[in-house]
Amino acid sequence: MQANVNQKSNVMASIEKAMPAQIPAIPEVAERFKKLYGVIHPGAKAEIFYEAEKFHFMKLIRESNALQECTKFSLYGCFLDVAVNGLSFDPSFKHLYIVPYNINVGTKESKKWEKRASLQISGQGELLLRKLQGQIKYADNPVLVYEGDEFSFGVKNEKAFINHTSNIPRKNNVIIACYMKITRNDGSIDYKIITQDDINRFRKFSKEPESKAWVDGIGGMWMAKCIKHAFKNYPKVRTGDFSNLESDTVDTEVEVTANIVKEEPKMVMPEAIDYGMENGSGPANGSAPIDDEEFTQSTVQTGNTVTVNDDEF
Repeated sequence: MQANVNQKSNVMASIEKAMPAQIPAIPEVAERFKKLYGVIHPGAKAEIFYEAEKFHFMKLIRESNALQECTKFSLYGCFLDVAVNGLSFDPSFKHLYIVPYNINVGTKESKKWEKRASLQISGQGELLLRKLQGQIKYADNPVLVYEGDEFSFGVKNEKAFINHTSNIPRKNNVIIACYMKITRNDGSIDYKIITQDDINRFRKFSKEPESKAWVDGIGGMWMAKCIKHAFKNYPKVRTGDFSNLESDTVDTEVEVTANIVKEEPKMVMPEAIDYGMENGSGPANGSAPIDDEEFTQSTVQTGNTVTVNDDEF
């Protein structure tokens, strides 16, 4: 027990001395990352994965002043969560983003603000996670239906169906529906469809219905909401302690671009994840009280920052 406590103290001491962008290169961090990845993703090549994600993570931190201001322990937690979930910071995949936010670690009367980082899993990252965790065989990314397209859906012979033909050139850019095809593990097909009435209702209950994401990124909003509500009746996907799902927490401008069809090894998630941190460091997903009135976030993707609005609906 004492040896384990000393080991955790050594890891934290090394993190505290390092520059934020150098955290992944700390030997103790590298060792824990590869060990976690190897246990949760048996058969995968931990060394290769670590080197690739170290490169992307360090580049991301160097290019963002906001991330450099976050606590080092929250950045460390975000990096280890990449080993946990097996997703990638490679910008071409668009699996992950880092969200810096201010959290009140004091009291409501005597506020003390601290900037922490949280790992945000995008819509396509969530689809891949659900596949890795054995919930689905695979899923196509959401498809937008525009005014003027031929579109119908229903149930025939007790099976759901969708007929969709895109008319090109488009009549206009008005979106009238969004759907997603999910293939279950038994080979059966499940569809999720959201309509204009649905998106109007989601926007009505959004905390910031006139945000930039809703006004300028409406296509991304349709797809994010489609993913979120497609899995309402599925088990909750497991993530690391420093991670959040984009579909659960935020309104974003992120566009979904790539289909999830590749076969991947299944994950073996432990009951609890040992981050090697002493009590009191706290995960970035809210161990300390958050003052909702002054809660702020921004999403960081390869150096670009956009405003994100919390939307629990």
